[in-house]
Amino acid sequence: MLVSVSSKKIIVESLEDSSRIPLHLALEADGTLIIADAESDVPRFVHRIVLDVFPSDSLVLSKIGQALGFPVSLFCAGEVCVELDGSATKGLHKMPVDIFDNDYLDEVKPAALVLCVDVRNFSSFLCANEEDTVFTLIKDFTSNFLSCANQFGYGCSYYKLMGDGAIVIWDDTNEQSVGEALSVFDTYVDFVNEELFKPFDGLGLAGALVTDKVFKYEISAETSQLKYRDYVGYGINLACRLQGLAKKDELILNHNLARTGLVPYITQSTQDIAHVLHHLKGLKEEDCQDLLYYQPERTR
Repeated sequence: MLVSVSSKKIIVESLEDSSRIPLHLALEADGTLIIADAESDVPRFVHRIVLDVFPSDSLVLSKIGQALGFPVSLFCAGEVCVELDGSATKGLHKMPVDIFDNDYLDEVKPAALVLCVDVRNFSSFLCANEEDTVFTLIKDFTSNFLSCANQFGYGCSYYKLMGDGAIVIWDDTNEQSVGEALSVFDTYVDFVNEELFKPFDGLGLAGALVTDKVFKYEISAETSQLKYRDYVGYGINLACRLQGLAKKDELILNHNLARTGLVPYITQSTQDIAHVLHHLKGLKEEDCQDLLYYQPERTR
């Protein structure tokens, strides 16, 4: 939220010539918006505008434009401004936390692709190693995974770290998104096996890749100038539950993804597997019969 009962400094940018104007904003108890010059110790102008509706950011920017005589956009709010380049902005759009812009998404993705990965035997590693070793490994694991996701999963819509695991989402399932997801998994499995996890017996990466419906939503804690983004839905639940059944280097698929023909796989079907799957919370019946394992071409 741009205005409050106390004075707040912002910088707006002219949509006509890209010039930037520092301003003081305040909202009085009777709903009067105060817009004052913040470029000099003695303001060159002060505008008082009575508002008869809640002062949303879009309304405040509109009133500022009217007061200044030209349309403006928000450049930064607060005493410290950070200018982001295009790549940083695109990266923020894929993360759980973004810059508040008074625009919230509520979208249904009927065929989202969800990759969920997790480190196997990480609890044993925690118990067996000193704090410095734990910090070094988890930082290397997460930072390198984000680099891998950005490089090989560049078309993804969202990624989030979850302790010793992570989730990556593509809003649609197609040949490109599936290829990216498999590249992320294959590349990172090779990396951790050959380098990162090599000194530690038992550590390994496992995961699940599924396609199903998810719901994408955004909320805002307006006082922090941040927006929070997340996904919920059956696809998320299924990926998280199936990855728990995968062993080191294994990637489990769901039937929806297998039917696309985009991923080579083998099927394992036993009474024990069906029994375990039926005890997982919230799975559809078709996902409780057998396990479908990604089989990379190199293993055939």
